[in-house]
Amino acid sequence: MEHNWIMWIIRRVTSQDIVLPTLLLIVLIACWQALSTSGILPVYLVPPPSVVAAKAWETKGLLWFHALVTSYEVLVGFLLSVFGGVLLGATVISSKIVQKTVYPWLVVVQVIPKVAVGPLIVIWLGFGFWPKILIAFLLGFFPIMISTMHGLASVEKEKIYLLQTMGGRRLSTFRYLLLQSSLPDICSSFKVAITLVTIGAIVGEFIGSDNGLGYVLISANGSLDAPLLFVALLWITAISLIFYAIVTAIEKILIPWHVSVRSPTTT
Repeated sequence: MEHNWIMWIIRRVTSQDIVLPTLLLIVLIACWQALSTSGILPVYLVPPPSVVAAKAWETKGLLWFHALVTSYEVLVGFLLSVFGGVLLGATVISSKIVQKTVYPWLVVVQVIPKVAVGPLIVIWLGFGFWPKILIAFLLGFFPIMISTMHGLASVEKEKIYLLQTMGGRRLSTFRYLLLQSSLPDICSSFKVAITLVTIGAIVGEFIGSDNGLGYVLISANGSLDAPLLFVALLWITAISLIFYAIVTAIEKILIPWHVSVRSPTTT
């Protein structure tokens, strides 16, 4: 059993899915270093990777704190987006009155640029966590709501009638049929929402904050500290990839039976 695990890890590490992107990254970093050190790229605008790496090591403690702040905002904003998006989607699709009265205003809220209303949100809620979380939620809930509505509306009426004739109540019908059938759509929207929520948290920190990676970007831009800008961008990218990987893993746990997450060797 242990031998099988070792062989699986070796195959994954040596697979083209990992080797080729890694080689490309190494080549790009080498070209970047050569162009910067040779003077073709201005060092004050595009610092070489060696300078960026040194800056990352120098500021690792400070940026770790700011990364935790941003991660907290992303996590809370995403959880609220999941709860609010699924709840609103289920409510809209289950009531014609809500669909005709509330849904158009939800669309209006979505199309309003969040950067434009950000200062107003800061005035209302101050400079704490909640303005960033609210902006993150406003960016993230809509795709989840739309996917929930699409998934619930796609369930065949015949299946609902069959379950009702077998004594299924409204709650059990929603739990065991409607929700299960719409989970692939909902889980797909999670991966879209987590990227939007991350953007929302950073935008919120741009507008008004004294901590977080967005604040670091604004401060580095104001002081023309290009290495710190690159380091902050690397931290933001790492956080985004980690959250995306977690959401993908959750998707595999929730819908292991679906073709989108099933292993190609699974029969």
